[in-house]
Amino acid sequence: MADKIDLRKLHIADSSELRKRGLMEGTIKLIEDDIRALGTGSQGEALLASKGGVIYAVIKLFRPDRKNCRAHIEFVFTADANADTQSGTVDAVLKYCFLEEFYHKVTVICNHGNEGLERILTGAGFIQEAVLKDEVRLKNGFEDAGLYAMLSYEYPGYNVCFVPFERGVAMVSGGQDYIDSVKLFHYGQKIGDAFANNIAGSLGLLDGNGGLKRNDDGIYNLEDGQLEFLPDELAKAYVELKEYFGSNRSSFDINVKFNSGTPFQKKVWSALNSIPFGSTASYEDIALRLTEGKLTEARKITRAVGAACSDNPVAVIVPCHRVIGKDGSIVGYSAGIDIKDYLLLHETFTAVTPLISKEV
Repeated sequence: MADKIDLRKLHIADSSELRKRGLMEGTIKLIEDDIRALGTGSQGEALLASKGGVIYAVIKLFRPDRKNCRAHIEFVFTADANADTQSGTVDAVLKYCFLEEFYHKVTVICNHGNEGLERILTGAGFIQEAVLKDEVRLKNGFEDAGLYAMLSYEYPGYNVCFVPFERGVAMVSGGQDYIDSVKLFHYGQKIGDAFANNIAGSLGLLDGNGGLKRNDDGIYNLEDGQLEFLPDELAKAYVELKEYFGSNRSSFDINVKFNSGTPFQKKVWSALNSIPFGSTASYEDIALRLTEGKLTEARKITRAVGAACSDNPVAVIVPCHRVIGKDGSIVGYSAGIDIKDYLLLHETFTAVTPLISKEV
């Protein structure tokens, strides 16, 4: 199992410890000069990986183009960095590259004699893209090396998928064990999130203005081979949401993780799951459930319930669209009233269709 690694920028003050740990050689002044060169270069940066306050690696990131869509990574590990520590470092660097710096492609060169790093790279999801002849200099000559690469939509730690429906697209984000976001967009609308935008662009889902294309010719459909690239729970969410929009599913078996939100908001989001498929509840109804039926107390928090519904990060799966005004009006939906109306009509029709079929 990969170790939990802390990642930060490399500092001049680290020079003495880096020499002590065997990560950089030479005098302190020479090491300090090297750190300055790494830290001030417009074409790259240097990071330091540690665990429990002990330094185990220096990571150099090189940006070969001005658009910063790709980065080349070099790992330098200490002699006592075991496989779990190295694996944890690779995981931390991938998360940094894709989710914080928004690179679309990362590459690593691994000489064929470094079988340990090669196993770690392939285990992390890297694919060997090429064999580089005489790439690595040795004391007695040169050695071939493998060029390993990963694209943002191949990142197994955390990713995004897109599920189309009649009015637009559901963008789902999550990892191996959870889903933490479902956002609904109209066709033609821009995503905004840089990581998701990289993936949508790579999959050919963006139009000339950078908005989401319509689902012509099934461009959003993922085959089984493509689903294998997605983290497990995300792939599961893709399948279940596709079934939901296809009127073949009325409930979800998805593990949802709320990475943000106050304790009150999380109570509201949890209460939303009690609203049956094809039914609705008012904001006051939800407030009554939270106050155990105390009407006076419920009315005090009804407005806060509405605000929490608006901030729900996991649309559809956590069904905030089923909450309507006390007078039956369809109000307050972050994705747009038209999409909320569509979801309610979709569920109502799906719920009664089996009854119609039995009568016929």
